[in-house]
Amino acid sequence: MDTRATDPLPERFDRVAGPLPPAGALDPDRPYPFATIQPAQQGFVDRDGVKIWHAVWGTKGPWIAFPPPIQFVHTALFKATVPYLAEHFRVITSDNRGNGRSDRPRGQQHYHYDLYHGDFVAVLDAIGVERLALVGLSMGSMLALRLAAEQPQRITHLITSGGFADTLLSEEQMARMHGKDMDMFRHHWPTVLDNFVASIFTEPHSTKPFEDAVHYGWATDGEVVGWARNGWFGHDARDFARQVKCPTLVIHGDADARIAYERGKAVADLVPGASMITVGGGGHVQPARDPVMFNRAVRDFIGTGPKHTTWTRGMSRPRRALFICSPIGLGHAQRDLAIARELRKLQPDLAIDWFTTDPAARYLEREGERVHPICRRLANESRHFEQEAGEHDLSAFFALRTMDEIMTRNFMTFVDLMEAEHYDVVIGDEAWDVDYHYHENPELKRQPFVFLTDFVGCLPTQPDSEREALLCADRNADDIEHVARYPHIRDAAIFVGNSEDVPEVPFGPGLPVIRDWTDHNYCYCGYALPFDPATLADTEALRAKLGYRMDERIAIATVGGTGVGRHLLQRIAEAFPRMKREEPSLRMILVAGPRLSPELFPRLDGLEVRPYVHNLYEHLACSDLALVQGGLSSCMELVATRRPFLSFPLQNHFEQCVHVRRRLFNYGAETSVDYHDLAPDTLAERALTAMHAPVRYRPVETDGALRAAVRIAQVMENRHWAG
Repeated sequence: MDTRATDPLPERFDRVAGPLPPAGALDPDRPYPFATIQPAQQGFVDRDGVKIWHAVWGTKGPWIAFPPPIQFVHTALFKATVPYLAEHFRVITSDNRGNGRSDRPRGQQHYHYDLYHGDFVAVLDAIGVERLALVGLSMGSMLALRLAAEQPQRITHLITSGGFADTLLSEEQMARMHGKDMDMFRHHWPTVLDNFVASIFTEPHSTKPFEDAVHYGWATDGEVVGWARNGWFGHDARDFARQVKCPTLVIHGDADARIAYERGKAVADLVPGASMITVGGGGHVQPARDPVMFNRAVRDFIGTGPKHTTWTRGMSRPRRALFICSPIGLGHAQRDLAIARELRKLQPDLAIDWFTTDPAARYLEREGERVHPICRRLANESRHFEQEAGEHDLSAFFALRTMDEIMTRNFMTFVDLMEAEHYDVVIGDEAWDVDYHYHENPELKRQPFVFLTDFVGCLPTQPDSEREALLCADRNADDIEHVARYPHIRDAAIFVGNSEDVPEVPFGPGLPVIRDWTDHNYCYCGYALPFDPATLADTEALRAKLGYRMDERIAIATVGGTGVGRHLLQRIAEAFPRMKREEPSLRMILVAGPRLSPELFPRLDGLEVRPYVHNLYEHLACSDLALVQGGLSSCMELVATRRPFLSFPLQNHFEQCVHVRRRLFNYGAETSVDYHDLAPDTLAERALTAMHAPVRYRPVETDGALRAAVRIAQVMENRHWAG
């Protein structure tokens, strides 16, 4: 029974949470509960006809279990926690009856504290774990305290977060809960859910966890959650707390608007010998809002440290740099390698490790670089962007926004590396995960950090979307506040370009103009090419080297290192027969990249499909025409080698549609075409016209990589104060 239709959706749902899937069940279009990890095992336990879903994450290390919290949420609440902890522990999660993958029986008789406790113990028994640590969040702390007291031989450690030890109410309060309050759950569920989620995420810039939690609650219904909530109340676990014998840690925010800080402190006072972490300014849900602190607290308290370590004396440590390279496309890897090579000239004894995933990792290894082995643990950003894309349509902002699980997991891997090894500098090319979490956890920074980017500011692309505009501004404001509060996090911030490449528009209502703010907070190195255009100027020699004839017209279509450009390549293949009729000497190369199969494209005379072309810029430099997606790297390489091209920016991709187009305009090379307006014949006509048109591009600077390297070297030398 759907009880939500009687209440309109709160305004905050439209403005922040966004479109909702069908009510009362998990969204079938989203992975559950996590996007970056698969369970080592999963299943159901049957409790008198009610199926309780559970899973084990990770295959080694001590056991940890998360007792399920109240049914407003489900296991996905731990998406910033479990994927990381599973690298160190075997982690058990389960969905409480009433939400997630567990059953949603109807009737108050199916919802009671004793049933929740029995369900959780049944899960542990079914898995067969004999010794484990418990991590209880909010209501889940009641289950953790009880189990730790009743089975002391089984529990090694106990952690509560936002927890408490009793839910006792007066008779009047109990009557209201089953009466008037229950009517609110039945008939005004959206309002109840909105108020609940707002109360657990009170920290500034919490729009993403708010959005997530609304979706968690939307997977069940108000009547079920009302019964479930009633079942938690009227119980007292204080005697259980007094009986706990294992090491105990209490985590609680002193600004928790859901469960008062004093109630968490009471747990610490009740449990003999308990330790406590007070989260200053923290709200109710640390695993979601402060995951880095929470993950490290859990890891360190339960303990998985190595038995044997090596400490190297400071003067015996070799000079090393870690270069974090964004894997979204291959352009970052090529420009980063150019910067790294210049840096090695300035610092000959500097060893560089790379921190990235495919396709950037594959390119760098082919160039003889060392990708650190820990990168096997990283979640893949390129894959995420591919999953978020439609037909030549990718909202880059929302793809970034929904990458929060990936960013937290990858940052935690980065922190593990920083703890294990020494680096003299970390260079992050659009390392948004490291930059964000360093600002959220400034005490973790332990070496110079240089941040690079070729765009500043997320900008809305849908004129009628109030939600996109609000959320872009919120993200920008968060970044601006971070930099203002902790300017020392970025020892240098380098914009790969020039001041005029930055838009002269505000970050959002009441926020600074992007160019003014960037001028104040970044230095400019100019564009960083991965080659010297002069070495590619001899087109005839280049064609001979690459196997192209001088008597043929060469057109190259490329979409970068992800699979997002599949539809564009297919559209170009459809236009090719018309182009071939008009230009019989035409030979077209479709570069599918490392993540698209050549089998996706037709076999036509004169049309070749290549899965991957190393150093593609050499081929582009001797082409007669390039058809590219709209990414900055390919376009700027074509400008530098003065080749005719058309670009097809992805719809709703703010970087390609705003930042890149502005930069190309500055170089006299703004040749963008709207993909959705092009039939094959029209595309063929536009392409042939571009092939024969003269180019009048402004020259691209050739010292950008060197200028970036010099700035990084200055940070390493720490001599800026001496000038």
